[in-house]
This record gives sequence, structure tokens and C-alpha cells, in this order.
Amino acid sequence: MSFIHPHNIFTTPYSTPDNVEEGEIHIEEIYFINSSFQESDTVAKTATDTTPKIEKPTLAQIRYWQRQRENRLVVNGKRYMEPKTEVSLTTSEVASEKGIGLPVRERNAYNTDWLTFVLMAAFILFASVKFSFSKYIDYLFQSVVNYSSSFRMIEEKNYSISSGAVRLEIFFYLTFSVFLFQIISYFNFKFPFGGWILFLLLFGSVLIYFIAKKMVYRAVGKVVEGWEETGEYLFNHDNFNRVAGLVLFPIVVLISFIPIEDIDFLIFTGCVVSVVFYFLLLGRGISILLKKQFSIFYLFLYLCSLEFLPLLLIYKIVVM
Repeated sequence: MSFIHPHNIFTTPYSTPDNVEEGEIHIEEIYFINSSFQESDTVAKTATDTTPKIEKPTLAQIRYWQRQRENRLVVNGKRYMEPKTEVSLTTSEVASEKGIGLPVRERNAYNTDWLTFVLMAAFILFASVKFSFSKYIDYLFQSVVNYSSSFRMIEEKNYSISSGAVRLEIFFYLTFSVFLFQIISYFNFKFPFGGWILFLLLFGSVLIYFIAKKMVYRAVGKVVEGWEETGEYLFNHDNFNRVAGLVLFPIVVLISFIPIEDIDFLIFTGCVVSVVFYFLLLGRGISILLKKQFSIFYLFLYLCSLEFLPLLLIYKIVVM
């Protein structure tokens, strides 16, 4: 005998069977076994079965993934950088037995004692002019870039600054001679003598060249009746040389005392400064002669015979 829950019993009216007369109520008891617990268990199992299971990766899978990541980090097709095993030993040199010494720092061969005294003398000349005639130096730079300033200096004829002009003239000769000596030493031109004897020869050559050039200019100006124009040109010539000496001096000092071997830039800069001032002087001379309505024939004669020809002769002598 099974236990039947009272809620599981219900009465349902339905169509009368054949063996039941009309007007009677037929009641049939239907027995239901309480299966609510069984249905809940079945639903839980069904939900569990349909949910995807998440499995933990195995150690083999983890190692495989790590190898895959490492294979992406390669150097020259290899997972690891190979150490360099090449060792080169020099057996031809013998270590000195003097012990530990300080590192040697190469210096330029131009730094000699006599050259230091020459540069010091040039600096003293510049300092004396700067202290006594500071405004004169300003006028010099203005005369280089402005023709009217140069003409005003000629008209004023201020003889009180003549002493400063002479000092700067000597200053230019010293500075330019030192620069020529440094160029000769840098390019290793072969001379039967060197050192201070070569410098004295260069200094004397520079003096003779510029003094002779001025004398020839004055002689030609007197012949062609252009004495005034020649005097103005020579005045500008001296001003340009003095300013060129002032600009060259720091370059010369750097070439002499800078503690590096590669001085190509300084040598090149000094050459550029010299060439620029030379062409500026030629331009000033042409403008002076043209403003004075000087003959173009004489202008060409000036440039060829007094400027270009001496330079070509000097270049020929140096090359030979």
C-alpha cells in the first residue's frame, strides 16, 4: 500500500463512459506519486550537463605555450645570443717595466716657447690699443662695412690715433706671420730650416711684401695722376689689414694651444677669413676708382699687376 499525499488527489469531471447512466456523477480517484523531488534532481542534472566544463591546462600545455612565446624572441634566427669567444692577443709588443703611468695626451707641435712669446707680444700691442684708443677700434670695424665711415676717417685726419694705427699694423704683421707658419707646419711643407728661423723669414717676407706693394701703388698712382685715389685705397688697405689681424688673432691662439690633434676646421676658418677680407678690399678699391671716374684700363692694370700677379708669383715659389 502506497502513501498518497492529499494534494495529489483531485477530481476531474469528464465525459460519461458507456456503462454509466446519465445524471450520475462518476468520480475516479487518480493516484499520483509525489515526484517533485525527482523532477528537481532531473532539472539540476540537465542544467549541469548543458553547462560547458572549464578544464585546467596541464603542465605540458603550459610548457608548450611558453616555448611558443620564446620562439618569437630570436636574434639572428637563434633563441639566445651567442657569446663572443674570439680573443686576439698582441705578442709583438713588450710591456714597459716603468710601472703604472699617467695617460699621454697628444698636443699640437706648434706650441713652442718662442711662439708663445710672439703671441704674448701681439696681445700686449692689442691691449695697449684697446686701453688707449678703444673708439679707434670701433671706427675700424665700421670703416670695413661702411664706405662713408672710411671716408669720414680720411677727412678728419686725426693724428692723435696714429700711434694706435701703427701698433695695430705691427699686430697684423705678427698675427699673419704666425698664421702662415702654422699653415706651413700643418701641411708639412719642406724647408731647409724651421722653428723660429722660419718664422723670422716669414715675418720679414710679410713686411717686405706689404711695404713694397704700397710703394709700387704710390709710384703707379703718381704716374697715372691718380695720387688721391691711390692714397684713399691704401688707407682702406691698411684698415682692412688691421681688422683682419684682430679677427685672425683668436684663431691663431686656438690653433697654437687647443689640446686636440684635428685642427682642420681652424685652419680652414683662418684661410676663409683671409680670403674674405682680401676680396672685400678689392671690392672697396674698385668702388673707389669707379667713383673717381678712374679709367677701366688703369683699373684692370691695377688689379692684374699689383694684386694678382704677385700672388701668382708667391704661389709658384712655394710650390717649387
